[in-house]
Amino acid sequence: MRRPDRSPLRAVLLDADGVLQRRRPGLVRGLLRRGGPRFLVDALRAEVRCLRGEHDFPDALAAVMRRHRVAGDAADVARGWLDIVIDPRRLELVDELRARGIRVALATNQHRFRGLHMRDALGLDEHFDAAYYSFELGTAKPDAAFFIRALDDLGERPASVLFVDDLPGNVRAARRLGIDARLHLWRTGAAGLRRTLASRL
Repeated sequence: MRRPDRSPLRAVLLDADGVLQRRRPGLVRGLLRRGGPRFLVDALRAEVRCLRGEHDFPDALAAVMRRHRVAGDAADVARGWLDIVIDPRRLELVDELRARGIRVALATNQHRFRGLHMRDALGLDEHFDAAYYSFELGTAKPDAAFFIRALDDLGERPASVLFVDDLPGNVRAARRLGIDARLHLWRTGAAGLRRTLASRL
């Protein structure tokens, strides 16, 4: 694993779920009530299959519902994935970084159905200099291609970029490319994210 050097920080890549936002509690319980544990697992697997933009999530979910004989409209069930809580205090940190002249980009694994909701309905992209959604890139973290595409678009060397994510596998993958990657735990709140960012400023 490459160790990042201490080049001046020029850009920050921030994950969305688990760093800036979270899914409102209740989705998992609702899926269990609808179809039981096997349906829940297959529904979540269907989501993963859609992250690279190759499949439409409501359609993939409809196939899972048919297979498990779960009644209901797949589009209605899929809307459960759109119940997102964004922490405004964490977005304030994004604004602070940009005010200091550091570019900040969103770097998130999302299927099209949810990603477009984040962009169009929630206006999340407005807080960032760039937004990298896996469904648009055609690749998803922890694939190296995700990070390479983002770095190329930003025009930055890995050592000049800080990446923050809540999943250890994604952090390790970024570090292998020489990116200064840090793990963030949601429970530490906005104060924890501030400490993580300040450690590189």
